[in-house]
Amino acid sequence: MALKTSFASVLRALRHKRDISRRDFADTTSRTYLSKLELGKSSITLDKLDQISRRLDLSPLTLLMLTLSEDTGKPPSELLSKLKIEIAELQQDDGLPGLLITPEMLCRRRPQFKRAGSGRERNSMQTELAFLE
Repeated sequence: MALKTSFASVLRALRHKRDISRRDFADTTSRTYLSKLELGKSSITLDKLDQISRRLDLSPLTLLMLTLSEDTGKPPSELLSKLKIEIAELQQDDGLPGLLITPEMLCRRRPQFKRAGSGRERNSMQTELAFLE
């Protein structure tokens, strides 16, 4: 399955699960663009991924993980285990040259954004990558 098609399926399913109409995304993106994403006719940028995931009250990593799970047929837990191993391997020795990421940052819990009026706040594991100049 193509990633665009997998992302489209995940986006549609999450939007329906959250009971969010396309019109409710007006502050995030146009209904036309959202429709193209849900039909697999458009690719998403990182900025739009961030905006849409915020509107869905999810981490962009969750959207990506669910998309890869849909695409590969592997459970998110298996993909997450692989991700942890890959990051740990990249952290060996001197870490990632040019990035300010440390093993401690991988374990730090950071509050996830709170959508106005949602009345709930959740935590998520997120890593910030900062490029050195």
